[in-house]
Amino acid sequence: MRNIVLFCLFTCLFFSASALADDPKFETNTVYVDEVTAKPGDHFAVKVKVFSVDSLAGCQVPIFFRHENIDLWCDSISFADSRMEYFGFDDIKLPQTEKDDKVAYFAFIATIDPDVYVDPLLPGDGLLATLFFTAPKDCPEGVVELTRGMIPHPHISFVFSMWDQNGQEVDSEFIGSKITIKK
Repeated sequence: MRNIVLFCLFTCLFFSASALADDPKFETNTVYVDEVTAKPGDHFAVKVKVFSVDSLAGCQVPIFFRHENIDLWCDSISFADSRMEYFGFDDIKLPQTEKDDKVAYFAFIATIDPDVYVDPLLPGDGLLATLFFTAPKDCPEGVVELTRGMIPHPHISFVFSMWDQNGQEVDSEFIGSKITIKK
């Protein structure tokens, strides 16, 4: 009997210490990108995730993937199983007409109808979007950095940002990553 009591006490202490050690992954609202390795000719996915400390009603995320010698192509962006897939409005832009236009842009807004209420994205961690890429068959080996940036436009701001239910921008950061092409 004494062993059972000691075991239960030890288990409770262990789980209490584990819970206290589980600090948040980040200190602010953060979009972060998984690192991926692919081969020339591959079609592959890159997961973009969001850790939120605030309740969010929207975000916009431009991700650049420029490289002097590696000509990757972002085929599509999916919001399936993402934390914001229930939001009322999403937008995708893949302006890749030139080598300098290597950007995947997406945005979410909880609702664009003032008569419709959509729950905000509550604090937590999980998938934001999945970017699907193609590496050409003749692609050289190398590393393509995934960074945040701004899409120039004369009337609209296409910069990385996140905002709350009042439309106020909240503190946020973007942590880029890389795609490694390896034969």
